[in-house]
Amino acid sequence: MKETESGKCECEHRGFVISPDCFVSETLFYLHSSVQSVGKKMTSRRGSILIMVLVLIVVVSYVLTKFVERAQIEVQSEGYYLERANLKLDAWGMMEVAVAVLADVKAIEGALYSEAQGWADPLDYSGVQPREGLNVSFEFIDETSKLSINELDEGSLFLLFDEMGFALDEGQKLANVLLDWVDEDDLARIDGGESSEYSSSNMPMRPANQPLSSLRELYYLIGYRDLFFDDIGNPNGIFEMLDDTVTIFPAAQLNVNTAQPLALQALAGIDDFMIDTINTYRSGLDGEIGTADDVYFESTQEFTDLVGDIAGLGNLLTTQINIMTIKVTVQEAGSAYTLIGVVNTQTQASGGDDETSQLQYPFLFLEVREEATMNIASPKESSSEGITSV
Repeated sequence: MKETESGKCECEHRGFVISPDCFVSETLFYLHSSVQSVGKKMTSRRGSILIMVLVLIVVVSYVLTKFVERAQIEVQSEGYYLERANLKLDAWGMMEVAVAVLADVKAIEGALYSEAQGWADPLDYSGVQPREGLNVSFEFIDETSKLSINELDEGSLFLLFDEMGFALDEGQKLANVLLDWVDEDDLARIDGGESSEYSSSNMPMRPANQPLSSLRELYYLIGYRDLFFDDIGNPNGIFEMLDDTVTIFPAAQLNVNTAQPLALQALAGIDDFMIDTINTYRSGLDGEIGTADDVYFESTQEFTDLVGDIAGLGNLLTTQINIMTIKVTVQEAGSAYTLIGVVNTQTQASGGDDETSQLQYPFLFLEVREEATMNIASPKESSSEGITSV
């Protein structure tokens, strides 16, 4: 028997008989070759399976990561809206407290005159304690302290713009443009503007021919945009001055207890000396408005006794708050919610259905709106939401 370099034997066959040594050698050789071949195949297969497992792990990890991220967003969103709903309930509860306090003061004293009556802090007045962790603030705006811009005539508007510092011709134009916007006809005043004038000036809007629903509406009036708004459309300082002086609500009379100086000047022609006299009277002994010793006029006769009889005012002055804006803001853990209600303090409101029709709400809500304040963990939403009239 001879063994070749390949490891095989060169057997001399005698007929069909193979020598035993050659048979064993050949068998061992083929067994060794088979084991090596199988080992290589198994090693290759194990490598492929390992790669597949690793790829599967990466894919599953990616899917799980996205699922967790999505779940976190949904949980945050649900938590935000749940928190916001709770704050909304809190705000309505605090609004009820404010209205109840105002109604109580009015029942005791017969009218609402000014914050000097002690209702500026409803929680202190009522003894109501908000729930733990909730911060509550109130803001009261006497709309009767302003001029009703929708009800001013040409002369009053001209005087208002004159007091604001506009030139005579510019003030006249502003007055006429505004009157054309709110009146019901399509007849343009001199220097005013109706549909034809807006068409020729490429303005995006046409006259509403109805009262202003918001002072922001002035943006669409001819000549107002450049004077009352900045380059990107935000109200400027002149707009803020106007906003402090006029209201869109039907406040037919001006409350001398809270009247803005510019409103008194525009309506009654009261000079700076008279305004100083009024403020000195209202500030009490300490000479500061907003303190505990403030006083107020309970009748227009008291007012005229102080400043003298002002001809032509007639019933344009009052000492009472007829329309008031109540602003309630509740805050908790970085989230805030503001509820704003405008009430007519001279009119009661009855229940809306058969079960509550006999109930008398102390004041009539003219408007209710909400302001959603940004939360650092909340989805983005607009700063203010829809207006609801009641």
